[in-house]
Amino acid sequence: MNSNQELDRIDIAILMRLQKDGRLKNIELAELVGLSPSPCLQRVKRLEKLGFISRYQAVIEINKIVETVQIFTQITIAEHRLEDHRYFEREIVKTPEVIECYLASGGFDYLVKFVCRSIIHYQETIQKLLDSDLGICKYHSYVVMKEVVSKREYPIEELTKK
Repeated sequence: MNSNQELDRIDIAILMRLQKDGRLKNIELAELVGLSPSPCLQRVKRLEKLGFISRYQAVIEINKIVETVQIFTQITIAEHRLEDHRYFEREIVKTPEVIECYLASGGFDYLVKFVCRSIIHYQETIQKLLDSDLGICKYHSYVVMKEVVSKREYPIEELTKK
């Protein structure tokens, strides 16, 4: 159920506020969206139950902990049967350095984002994947030089306009 037909303007407002600050206290959230606390909490619980809110998470500034390098990698797999894709997708999540992976259309199969300690660490990681039985036949790597935009919030209001 990911249709916005079940969502009214208050639900949208709740989602917008919670994605900006998942630690908002219910009483604060209720005031921001124009509800009393009890109905606001009921709506949040309903949104969680329906899967509109999948989790609450802290955003960590990893480079304050350890210096990292981010690499986007286009990966093409050799075979394109459904079971080959399922196997790749099931196995790629087991690599801790992989923080995002998307099945894509176009000249490659997957776009994968790696976060590693260094280029050497990345090369070791990708070599392990190449040596495994994932069926990778080709890859192209792009090292991130500078993060220009990294939004963690969806433009819900703009996306739900009709």
